[in-house]
Amino acid sequence: MTTRRRCLRATMSFLLVSLGPSPAWAGSSEWEEYVDRATSEWRDGPERRKLQEAMSLLQRNTERSNSSFTKATEAAQTISTRIPQSGVLEKMAQLETAAKDAGARLAARWELERGAREREREQREREAGERARQQRR
Repeated sequence: MTTRRRCLRATMSFLLVSLGPSPAWAGSSEWEEYVDRATSEWRDGPERRKLQEAMSLLQRNTERSNSSFTKATEAAQTISTRIPQSGVLEKMAQLETAAKDAGARLAARWELERGAREREREQREREAGERARQQRR
């Protein structure tokens, strides 16, 4: 018996065992007969061709996936080395600093304007109080 046939028999036996107990192959002689019949039918049948096609398609897809993964890894490594060299990080830090400074200036300006509005409000209240006192006299 060739190695391929033994592998095929072992595979078929495993598959049949995984299906669980069944009256069709309850006895050992029935089991052997069933396995022999299944392997002989499968040997040159359409199921085998379909399986071989599926396996070759799986192999091609695996190779493509590995190739794509390798390219993505190389691109990521290239990017990780080029970003520091490009000065983008420094420019981003400068932009962040400029944005923080602008925010601080806006906050200070708003605070000055708020203070001016508060002083104006207090002045109006004082003037209104003064007018009220003058009217009472």
